[in-house]
Amino acid sequence: MEYLIFKDERIPLIGFGSYRFTDSDTDALIYGIGKCGMSLIDTAEMYGDGSSEEALGKVVSAVDRKSLFIVDKILPGNAKKGLYLESCKRSLERLKTDYIDLYLLHWRGDTDLADMVYNMESLVSAGLIRHWGVSNFDTCDMEELFMVEGGSDCFCDQILYNLASRGAEYDLIPWLKEHGVMPMAYSPLCNSSKARVKVTSDEIVKEIAGKEMKTPESLMLSFIVRNRDIVTVFKTSSADHVEGNMRNVFEAVPAEDLKALEQRFPAPCSKCPLEKI
Repeated sequence: MEYLIFKDERIPLIGFGSYRFTDSDTDALIYGIGKCGMSLIDTAEMYGDGSSEEALGKVVSAVDRKSLFIVDKILPGNAKKGLYLESCKRSLERLKTDYIDLYLLHWRGDTDLADMVYNMESLVSAGLIRHWGVSNFDTCDMEELFMVEGGSDCFCDQILYNLASRGAEYDLIPWLKEHGVMPMAYSPLCNSSKARVKVTSDEIVKEIAGKEMKTPESLMLSFIVRNRDIVTVFKTSSADHVEGNMRNVFEAVPAEDLKALEQRFPAPCSKCPLEKI
């Protein structure tokens, strides 16, 4: 595993997502942690209405908690009701831990940003979370957040970003880097099976992956972490898929191959609305 050193944190560049995570996915997670160093685990209270957190808790309680970097998320509806403390405590109980490393607002909704910052900082002061951030915030949302007192303490913006969905490259990702906010990409292997098949079956992708002894999926992940400044998470139910996805993933993509990928899946030439799930 390779790491991003960000604000004194040593964060795995690639972590394990837990959307629809169940007990049957445990072996894949344990393999990812033990064999691949995927000690960043991403979850949310929304996933399975808490059931994903409960399943993850069985793994968290069986490993060295200090070795993990756990990311969790509060629903905007609960944030609007002021239920930050209650939501966080419920997540902690389900995860069988006493702190969350990074707590995110799952999406903007109609959340009062000043109230969010105040409550997130209160959770930090209480020792229940170590850092806070947001998810699915576009550039205009981030600019508004930074206008709020304390808003510039935002640690992360988790966004949809992959080889076939590069809209965030136009202005959002540069803005985040300039303002000291860590970009974290979700759905790095595309946001639908149809879109994923389109990329992994592409002749250029297959040719480059074969030449570099990668799988199409590991090539897609290599693209995300190519500059070592974006963290990403993927979810799978299979240890074999974890192995395939991580195969030679940190081997640099040669310039000529990167150019071919970028020509096949070009970056935007103008502002695009942020894609979301």
